[in-house]
Amino acid sequence: MGVKDIFSFFVLLFSLFLNGQTIEENEIQYDSIVSHEVQKKETLFSISKIYGISVEDLLKANPNIKTDKLKRKSILNIPLKKVVKIAHVNDFKEELDSVLVITEKDNSLLSKKFKRKNLNIALLAPLKLNSIILDSVELTRKNLSELNLTTISINFLNGLKTTIKELEERGVKIDLSIYDTENNINKIKELKVQDFSSYDLVIGPFINRNFNEFAQDLDNLIVSPLVNNGIKLKNNVIRTIGPDTLKRKSIFKIIDDRINEIEDQCAIIISDLNNISSANKLLEKFPNAEHIKIDNENLFVDPKITDSLMGTNKQNWVFLETSKSNVISSVTSMLSSQKNNERDIKLYSTVSGENYENPNSSLDKLGKISFIYPSNSKPNYNNSFQIFYDSYIDMFGNEPDRISVRARDLTMDLFLRILVYRRLENSFNNGETEYLQNKFNYVIGPNSILNKSFFILEHVDLEVLDYNSKNED
Repeated sequence: MGVKDIFSFFVLLFSLFLNGQTIEENEIQYDSIVSHEVQKKETLFSISKIYGISVEDLLKANPNIKTDKLKRKSILNIPLKKVVKIAHVNDFKEELDSVLVITEKDNSLLSKKFKRKNLNIALLAPLKLNSIILDSVELTRKNLSELNLTTISINFLNGLKTTIKELEERGVKIDLSIYDTENNINKIKELKVQDFSSYDLVIGPFINRNFNEFAQDLDNLIVSPLVNNGIKLKNNVIRTIGPDTLKRKSIFKIIDDRINEIEDQCAIIISDLNNISSANKLLEKFPNAEHIKIDNENLFVDPKITDSLMGTNKQNWVFLETSKSNVISSVTSMLSSQKNNERDIKLYSTVSGENYENPNSSLDKLGKISFIYPSNSKPNYNNSFQIFYDSYIDMFGNEPDRISVRARDLTMDLFLRILVYRRLENSFNNGETEYLQNKFNYVIGPNSILNKSFFILEHVDLEVLDYNSKNED
């Protein structure tokens, strides 16, 4: 049976009442650097809060910092700031009397009137709660760390809970029923006999074989939150991840444009057996390119080979067609070390995946080779994310991971679409919506509902930029 939970949410920011009053604005200037020794469990966010600076400032002051997980007892440079106060007068004719919550970039849904005030949601996830021993808190934590699917499920559920709290603060009533699939096909078959017709949305199961089994005879809208591959298409199936074909097409368009701009370039293709198709497509564009093939028995790329293949005083374009994190880490480090004043190296990939954002690949190295690739999400640590981050820690006692953020963004978008338009299908003309780190633009495709939005990311120095937004400015 599902367990129904209704969660309350208390707002983090209070109403502002400004009417023709003098306001002091602060101009930030940095005038000194101090050292900070990283302590156990400290993060970029927690350290930034200690010193009252942004994560971006920390990254700029520490070019070799990793994107994730700081090493204990490592030393960080902390840029201390002085505040120059500038007084000026703002004349506000309107009183701001609405409650402020997390705002989203270019998102028209949050500003629209809700036509509905209640939702009925089902979540099917492989929590495997029956395998967790609850007699010892420490033992339970150990078990959770070893159960990858369970950890993913709990993090997704926590992200969903933050959405519920935010929307309940806006007066929405959300009934959530949670079903533990136990990642067991027999359990899925047991759940199928229950009546799910009253739910506005069914989210999950997470695993494609379980999803296909459960969705087989279901008429409700059903969401595949984390995977596209292997999902059987039906008119009521919602695929939330942008298709790989569109992502590759976007990267190929960038490559074609640059070929027209730069006639003379040296091309090297590094690919594994899972990406033969994209490698062959690249070989059509660069028939003289050297193709370095990697497989499960040979994951090593000899730096002597790439070093001998690259030209001087010209651009060297390397295409890395793999999602294997160990290969990505070694190749990006190798290419970064091989770039110099006479040898320009640019790295591309048509393969989508968050493996490019792993802690073994520093922002400094990726920025040095101007890495461009497609991604489902974009790293973003702006003010809205900071609010979400603080709220998440208050609720759950630990930091949100990529799954938690995706769950929050994905469910916030789907819930808002139904609340504003009554039916999800009515929202498709609304256009693209963007949240903390994810964006969505649903269309009715062949035998399914498809999110066609994704990011093309480019590393520039220590920043990770949205390639399309950067080139529109």
